Amino acid sequence: MIQSSYENVNDNTPILVGCGQLTDKRGIDGFNYLEILREVSKLALEDCEARIKINEHVDTVAVIRFVADTPNRDSATSNFWGYPNMPRSLSNSLGLSAKNEIYTTTGGNSPQIALNELANRIKDNQIDCALLAGGEALDTFVSRLKEGLEVNWGDDPGGEPEIIGKSTDGTNDHEKMHGIFEPSSVYPLFANSIRNQNGETIETHMQSTGELFQEFSRVASKNNYAWFPTFRTAEEIAEVKPDNRMIGVPYTKYMNSIIRVNQSSAMILMSAKKARELGIPQSKWIFMYAGSCLNDIWNVSHRQNYHSSPAIRACTEGVFDLANMSVDDLDFIDLYSCFPSAVQIAMKELSLEKDDPRGFTVTGGLPYFGGPGNAYVMNSIATLMNKLRSSPGSFGLATANGWYITKHGAGIFSSEPFEGEWNQVADTSNVQNSIDKAETPDFTESPEGNCSVETYTVVHSRNGPKESIIIGRLEDGKRFIANTLKEPSILEYMSQNDMLNTKGTVSNDGKRNIFTPNL
Repeated sequence: MIQSSYENVNDNTPILVGCGQLTDKRGIDGFNYLEILREVSKLALEDCEARIKINEHVDTVAVIRFVADTPNRDSATSNFWGYPNMPRSLSNSLGLSAKNEIYTTTGGNSPQIALNELANRIKDNQIDCALLAGGEALDTFVSRLKEGLEVNWGDDPGGEPEIIGKSTDGTNDHEKMHGIFEPSSVYPLFANSIRNQNGETIETHMQSTGELFQEFSRVASKNNYAWFPTFRTAEEIAEVKPDNRMIGVPYTKYMNSIIRVNQSSAMILMSAKKARELGIPQSKWIFMYAGSCLNDIWNVSHRQNYHSSPAIRACTEGVFDLANMSVDDLDFIDLYSCFPSAVQIAMKELSLEKDDPRGFTVTGGLPYFGGPGNAYVMNSIATLMNKLRSSPGSFGLATANGWYITKHGAGIFSSEPFEGEWNQVADTSNVQNSIDKAETPDFTESPEGNCSVETYTVVHSRNGPKESIIIGRLEDGKRFIANTLKEPSILEYMSQNDMLNTKGTVSNDGKRNIFTPNL
């Protein structure tokens, strides 16, 4: 293990010095969007234990974009969004006078993007002290709507924040037309591809997935911030029953991220010079040894396959190279866990075995700890910070994921002082160019003829199966997206039987592509 000294930490080295987490289960009486950030930010400021009050030294406020503020998303929440400059609203609510206001784009990778950006600006002496906050208050919002109560949340302090991150929508019109939009309908496509690659039956895949997520549930059951601090066995997670209905074959409710939560997290990032000036104890200092962000081929329909991620592999290899270490040197790991396929693909790219004694989550994961929109990784990093503080010299990895295994981030953190010139955000431009130019299957929006199923899912409502999504191949190898007819007998059959590699025909009905299986 590295043996370093705090005295040898350069003045412009960025360090995390404070963090806070908040979970609010008061339903209709819970915090609104601004209040939940304000209260958790107070916790992060207090956590620094500075001898000199920090508030007047915060020159930058950054906020992770809320789900309700997702562009081009037609939803009840977006109709009520009333915070045009949340960073300034948050700054004002805390009595800060930050001159820099930053807001991210949509995506679960946003916390790592923001950390990379803030750390680089500290390194370059552009800023000294930043507050980064993110969360959701969807439980209170939805609860109030259901009770017919007013939701007149909002604040307009003027100005426009700087936007960072890639804002391109996650799907194109053709994909949306065929149901590739809601994550709960898309991640099962990856699951069935993984199952095919591993040679698993539906039953064995459900069992192994239940066993994997049982351990996430175990961690959540011991986490005071978890939305569902209840231990569930592999059988409970995998078994389809009234309180654990099928969502999208093969995923049950207990395998899906939960977004209707009131959860938030915040952290304080500053230069080592500023930390010394403010008298922040060195026991609070956490160093980002490396940070990286990369994207897979953007559209799901154009991916090389649905069981791997070149971007996760390159992103994590990049941070290990920068930190001069390997996955074996980690003490703590948190893999982004919106759905099992996200974890399983990351495990594969990191060469992690299912029985790794370190486990794959420090929080309990998005289905059990909770998935506060784009901000979950704020909680995983805050949790890591406290674990690293309690174990001097230890190292932890947190990964991030946006859209549909599309946008990725990875960060390595440690309580071990970082010596020398800090330049630990990976330059991924060349790698990104290589990923973008990788050869992929030819794709057609107008398929016709004999074909077979590459991967699929059947989307369920509370009343049973309602729609299928097929990604298939024509006999010449061209890929296409289609649905089947919404006939109950077909959807029920597809829900109960393995459809991988099933042959059939595909044609266009004038609007959508329709796959007819040879049953």
